[in-house]
Amino acid sequence: MTVNYNQEVSSVNSFTFVKLLMTWRGSIWKSVRWELTMWVIAFAVVQMVYRYLMTEDQQKFFEYSAIHLNVRLIHIPLTFMLGFFVTIVVDRWRSVFTNIGFIENVALSVGTLVAGTDHAAKVLRRTIIRYLVLSQVLVLRDISMRVRRRFPTMESLVSGGFLYRDELERMYKCDTMYNKYWLPTHWANQLVHKAMFETKNVDSVQSMNSVLMNIKEFRQSMEMLTKYDWVPIPIAYPQVVFLAVRVYFIICLVSRQYLLSAPPTEAQSIVPIMTILQFVFFVGWMKVAEALLNPLGEDDDDFECNWLIDRNMSTGIEIVDTCHDSCPPLKLDEPDDESGTMYWCHPTKNGSQAPPSAVAISQHKNPFTKVLNMVHPFSSGTSSNSSSFRQDPPN
Repeated sequence: MTVNYNQEVSSVNSFTFVKLLMTWRGSIWKSVRWELTMWVIAFAVVQMVYRYLMTEDQQKFFEYSAIHLNVRLIHIPLTFMLGFFVTIVVDRWRSVFTNIGFIENVALSVGTLVAGTDHAAKVLRRTIIRYLVLSQVLVLRDISMRVRRRFPTMESLVSGGFLYRDELERMYKCDTMYNKYWLPTHWANQLVHKAMFETKNVDSVQSMNSVLMNIKEFRQSMEMLTKYDWVPIPIAYPQVVFLAVRVYFIICLVSRQYLLSAPPTEAQSIVPIMTILQFVFFVGWMKVAEALLNPLGEDDDDFECNWLIDRNMSTGIEIVDTCHDSCPPLKLDEPDDESGTMYWCHPTKNGSQAPPSAVAISQHKNPFTKVLNMVHPFSSGTSSNSSSFRQDPPN
């Protein structure tokens, strides 16, 4: 599941940066710990060999090579290569997240426009939602290892309640050598069509088209996921970037050594502090690109597709079943002070609610509501005669 750190940065203070650095799961420290450890050990081994095992002539050749390689390191443009590559990967990651598929739009249109309170209408609405979630499961089990382990076979979909036995037999009878992601969506479209012209659960062609359009958008999102899985970034590009980063720091094992007889450069030292920092930054940047290449994998920041499937099924059934044809009764709720403007007031961290010169706060009979008498800036302390309204509280 994606690592969430929004609570730590909800308010900026002197320790916000420290809180982020102390996070382990999904952090840069967790990403580079093994590579950094191996690089430091290799650096120390090269240093010991150079100082104690080489002859004088070998040391001179080593020093000449170190100086030469250190000067030529600028010919590997890591910043440009990584920056451009990460930009492409993040754009793909954002598009995958946008098309991951949430069921609410379809469920709301089905729950509103497919009418009927009898058992047949109830089963009709639930089946449409189940078919759409089934199409999502069929897509995700082919591109997500977590979903594949949960549903290794088509029989597991039957035992999981996403597919019935007779529906599975119909899928097997569909004679095509390609994937059948489209088939549950086709069944859902057919049910909406029958609800319009046979059972009359849909009262107009416009309503039918609205439901079909939402189903189409959901199917298009699943199609985008399959496209990104079908055609990844050309493999030569990540190979070049990942190879360049690793070759750069392999060269640093020699070029950043502290030399005995030759004059060392600014980057060369016995303990390569700056090179270690450079390793953390560049390799951490590369690890971000590696993790975002496939956001449906099993890294700390990858999308939890099994949670999404369960959420879509539960939320969709709740909307079209329990919440169908139900809403609170209409009521006229007027404030006590008609000259005031009613809204929900949430104090900030330091206790302030609004500029004291602009409002005067009075307690409403509802303990969770504040009535604010707005003072007109050009009047002499009298409240304005604007109409009253109330805003819903944020979640």
